[in-house]
Amino acid sequence: MLALRKLKLGSLIAAAALTLATPAIAEEQATLKYSSFLPATTVNNALSAKALIDKAAELSDGTLKIELYPGGSLVSGGEVQLKLVQDGVADIAEIPLPYTPGRITGLDVFELPGLTSSNSDGALASLALIEQGLIDGMDGLIPLGMLQSGPYFIHLAEPIKSLADLRGKKLRISGQMQAQIVARLGAVPVSNIPATALAENVSRSLIDGALVDTGNLYNFGVGDLLTYHVTNLPLGAFAVLFGLSEDSYEALPPKAKAAIDQLKGEWYTTELGKNMDGQTADVVARLEASDAHHFIELSESDLTKAKTVLKQVEKQWLARSDKNADILAAAHAALGK
Repeated sequence: MLALRKLKLGSLIAAAALTLATPAIAEEQATLKYSSFLPATTVNNALSAKALIDKAAELSDGTLKIELYPGGSLVSGGEVQLKLVQDGVADIAEIPLPYTPGRITGLDVFELPGLTSSNSDGALASLALIEQGLIDGMDGLIPLGMLQSGPYFIHLAEPIKSLADLRGKKLRISGQMQAQIVARLGAVPVSNIPATALAENVSRSLIDGALVDTGNLYNFGVGDLLTYHVTNLPLGAFAVLFGLSEDSYEALPPKAKAAIDQLKGEWYTTELGKNMDGQTADVVARLEASDAHHFIELSESDLTKAKTVLKQVEKQWLARSDKNADILAAAHAALGK
């Protein structure tokens, strides 16, 4: 019996020694490439993307690394960001949807004038529409986050006193909806000017102003060039999808996938909207503190005229698809209107 006990004890000691000598199997590491066509200094990259990167590392116990490639360092141009994800060049991309019209449809509802009042409300409402299955073209994509940058306002290099003074003014626009809006207000829409070239075009007097969300005036280099700001005519928002490749997501190891599950959708959308709204508040305060900047409020008569002509933009949008009436109703519901 004593010999048997000694044998058992020896076996247990040997097994324990073997366990101690065998290293634990480490969780597989994963890296996701995140492409942005905008500079590293934008609030989306400097604050929101950084928060995502840090939170992903924390939630995954350091097994998920997200690498940011800002300023088009993977491939430049907002119009190619969707293709980067679809082709597997990037796992995540900041995709400006008006740059690729017809590819992802339905979220342009938020480009309609007067619908959104902040980045946050439009972003969360957009996410709600995606989750309701109302948005086409999302095959192979997961909405890591959404942004409705805006609302957009008219910013000018020279003053105007009324809506009539916009006639003939050349305004830089982004996308087909903004082109219609500007044309119906009597101004001349100018497209094909990237945000990075906006300041040069203003400086050379090639354009008189632009539709810009106020928070991005300094990001686009025109904060001290466009000094007259129409403040009471919101002209829609600009949809940006932070799309994650479904294939990249499915290939993630368990801890990394669990981290993304906690971050995708509402968490990152809220982070993006919060930081953009904070940037807008900071820029407005900066403009208000400067004697060089002037705020223009159109008269009630002018606002009535604007709403009347811009209603045609909505009617035209509704006529483009049988689904659009349902999408607009869902957007109003998501915004609490």
